[in-house]
Amino acid sequence: MASPPVIVARPHSVALPRLGVRGIGTWLGTLLVSALLLIPVGAALQVVLTAQVDDRSPTQVLVVLNPSRTWGDPDEARTSRLDQAAALYRSGVAPVVVIAGPDRIERVSRVYLMGLGVPDRDIVTFPTGSDTVGALGVVARVLRDLGWSSATIVTDPAHAARAQATANAYGIDAHMSPAQEQVALTSDGVGREVMALLRHYAWTRWSLPEILT
Repeated sequence: MASPPVIVARPHSVALPRLGVRGIGTWLGTLLVSALLLIPVGAALQVVLTAQVDDRSPTQVLVVLNPSRTWGDPDEARTSRLDQAAALYRSGVAPVVVIAGPDRIERVSRVYLMGLGVPDRDIVTFPTGSDTVGALGVVARVLRDLGWSSATIVTDPAHAARAQATANAYGIDAHMSPAQEQVALTSDGVGREVMALLRHYAWTRWSLPEILT
């Protein structure tokens, strides 16, 4: 009895469409637009997520960024940042509080911290630039001269991401503890800081020297 014939199925070849110049251009354009849309989304996530961080790991110094420079009520921002710094000091996060900013805020900030239980001997003030880049540049040089490298930075929630990015660019081992009391995270604040953070990554970052290594 003859064996039945063996039928071998051959896979069908699938012809892939060929992209012309216009198709490649469209594909690359779509990819570029998607990337451009994802960049600000990523920056917004960084701003919002960093604002929620309260890192209380031990460091060598607490740095209160210019309490008089903020969007909104400067008195509320100042007291909120100083309240946070005093709470961190009492918790033993760091033994020294540095107030960064113009001379005019030194006296009132020192007296306020002393009223919250921070001894005068543990409060350090020195004039710095009024903006984030200038203030943290001075702080980084002071840390280098003291042989220190780590700092807990206290600022407003929306500003925390840019402050951390700037501090890291200088080589500071930056731990963030934004002041949550009295300073709300608003959509306006997030929008401003997203634009400022994008500007930092695109331009400012490349002009900053690595002071601490």
